[in-house]
Amino acid sequence: MTGWFIAGAVLCAVVAGALLLRPLLQAAGGVPRAMILPIAGVVLALGAAGALYAQFSTWPCRSPPVANEATETIRRLQRAVNRNGENQDDWLQLGQAYLQIEQFELARRAFERARALPGGAQAAALSGIAEAIILSGDAANAPRAAALFEEALKLDPSSPKALFYSALAAMQSGQLQLARDRFALMLTLEAPEQIRTALQRQIAALDRQLGAPAAAIDASTVVKVRIDIDARLAAQVPANATLFVFVRNPAGGPPLAVKRLPARFPRQVELSSADSMLEGVRITPHQAVRVVARISASGSPTEQPGDLSAQIDLQAGSSKTAELRIGPAGQP
Repeated sequence: MTGWFIAGAVLCAVVAGALLLRPLLQAAGGVPRAMILPIAGVVLALGAAGALYAQFSTWPCRSPPVANEATETIRRLQRAVNRNGENQDDWLQLGQAYLQIEQFELARRAFERARALPGGAQAAALSGIAEAIILSGDAANAPRAAALFEEALKLDPSSPKALFYSALAAMQSGQLQLARDRFALMLTLEAPEQIRTALQRQIAALDRQLGAPAAAIDASTVVKVRIDIDARLAAQVPANATLFVFVRNPAGGPPLAVKRLPARFPRQVELSSADSMLEGVRITPHQAVRVVARISASGSPTEQPGDLSAQIDLQAGSSKTAELRIGPAGQP
């Protein structure tokens, strides 16, 4: 059902990747051996982007419209914005519709109108403008597109489109650590398992380029928990729910380690410094930490109303497995 949509998204991503890689290849006079690994990595990331678009895009994932159906969709949205030009969502959908038929300048204008309106989708509008610039091949405005993606990430740090394109831009400019961090953040988002595998391979390729040694598990940073849920709550957990397990510093700050798993109970979970999301932010030997287990019905790493959670404080490196039980609100 979504195959054509994904194929079209991958094609757009390949065009964007080609635009980003062209200056590197021209400067190198071809494809030197040193470039084979990063290019292979980009191909993996481009494949991941297609399915991520199907997962996250505001455009409905259904069989692609033939030309007259696409035209009718655009006409319907044009009538909607003519009746009420203050509806931000209509402008965003119109921009996406124009992207589908490769009318990139019209798409950019629609996203610009959405950006000018008050609402909660400013990040989507900024990302739409930037994507239209990149896909149009407007090299002169490529720096502006990169800046727009960065602005979108400030508003919505979990925007998959902004994370993906900005990661590619970081790779093109040689900011490999930044690219790695952006791909690592994408791993915390809801996405099919094959996409997560592609992202993990991309991160591993970047690690090799960065000269990072193979991740070795330091036993003094290992945190072991057995997570279960109160029987009264088990029936409330949707079949496709996600379990996020975070290791945090009790004093605050970003997570030291994260794992994303299907919400199946009981289950044994081990985290360590090897599960760090960000360079330099990881569990240290025998550190006092706080483990948080959260069940997300939406699959979002950001806490949502109705999510079930529990936490426990312990010390990394302990040989014992801590028991963490998710119970009714207000109860341990």
